[in-house]
Amino acid sequence: MITLAGTSTLQDTRRLALRGGRHFLLTAVCGLALTGCVSSGKYDALMKEHQAMTKEQEALRDTNTTLSQNITEEKNLSKEKVEQSARLQQELDAIKAKAEEQKATYAKLVKELSGELDTRKLTIQQMKNGINVNLTEDILFPSGSATLRESGREVLTKVAEQLQSVPYQIIVSGFTDNVPIKGSLATRFPSNWDLAAARATNVVRLLEQQKVPAVKLVAASYGENQPVADNETDEGRKQNRRIEIRLRPVVLENEKE
Repeated sequence: MITLAGTSTLQDTRRLALRGGRHFLLTAVCGLALTGCVSSGKYDALMKEHQAMTKEQEALRDTNTTLSQNITEEKNLSKEKVEQSARLQQELDAIKAKAEEQKATYAKLVKELSGELDTRKLTIQQMKNGINVNLTEDILFPSGSATLRESGREVLTKVAEQLQSVPYQIIVSGFTDNVPIKGSLATRFPSNWDLAAARATNVVRLLEQQKVPAVKLVAASYGENQPVADNETDEGRKQNRRIEIRLRPVVLENEKE
């Protein structure tokens, strides 16, 4: 009975403890609920603040990314500008070098052909893009003929000596006046085109014979076109009947290396 009584007492004690625990838990829950109701506004405010800060951080990251991209683009652009500037400087240096080379070639031609210049057998002009050596018909050819005079051969031979080493393309162009070719001469030269072409070709052949590289030589005919004087006068027609040797500063394909 004592044991039973003890057991009963222990069970009662445990029941009381459980009741007390439930009361404690209920109180705690009520307290937490009450606390939760008070901090809920704060929590919402904190969450909103957190969200705002998150958005601000994202915006800052986006701004930082944009700035980084801009910096990279500016660096690339700056590099391109430097490279472009270097290329432009190289081109400018090349143009200056060509100009100096052309000036030196012109000075040498004037010096070496001073005798022919003094006697007006030829004229030399420094152009914007090349040099022109002009020879009149009466020095080179008989009227209506494409056969070189001996005096013309002598002048061209001296000119050829100066053209052997020039780094230019050499264009020999034939020009005539506007008087139509008539009579028996027309069977050989049907037009002024044909006469001018034959004359230019014969000059090219002589230059080649005098060791001017054939790869640099070009023959062209303009006939009565591009006159330099009035064809209404004898003097004007005389000036229009001419051979022009144009030194054109171009790089030939087989000379690039």
